[in-house]
Amino acid sequence: MNIRNNSCRLVVCVTIALVLVAVMLGGCGNKEGSTQGGVISEVTMAAAVDENDRPIQPTSVFTVDTEAFYCSLRLSHFPLGTGIRAEWVYMGDETAGGVAEKQVLRVNTATIEGDGYTSVSLQRPPYEGVKWPKGDYKVVLYVEGEETASVSFRVE
Repeated sequence: MNIRNNSCRLVVCVTIALVLVAVMLGGCGNKEGSTQGGVISEVTMAAAVDENDRPIQPTSVFTVDTEAFYCSLRLSHFPLGTGIRAEWVYMGDETAGGVAEKQVLRVNTATIEGDGYTSVSLQRPPYEGVKWPKGDYKVVLYVEGEETASVSFRVE
């Protein structure tokens, strides 16, 4: 009878151990969903950003001879290594009587993490006489390939 009790105890202990391992592995699998937990807010166009990437002189209207456009954004709760992409898009100039022609000017990619501000910029080409085309522009932000935020601005 002692051997039978020991066998039952062994079966119960092994079963409990397997259940605990299954629960622990199941908990690890749930962490994969946390990569979606980050939030982008305060997406702002500006003439410049400070040393912490916060916007200086926020504006939605720029001149044709502006040296660079800055897009500042606040990050909250992004896991290490999260991919971000910013597309700078010229939407066209319907006010000039033309048809708007959407054109991607540049794509910035990076990895982000944590909390705080970051920024992306689009520099005017350094050639004499080059100016930005008048019209509407847009910055579209993607996190892990999914469109997350956008901000529009104009060049006059």
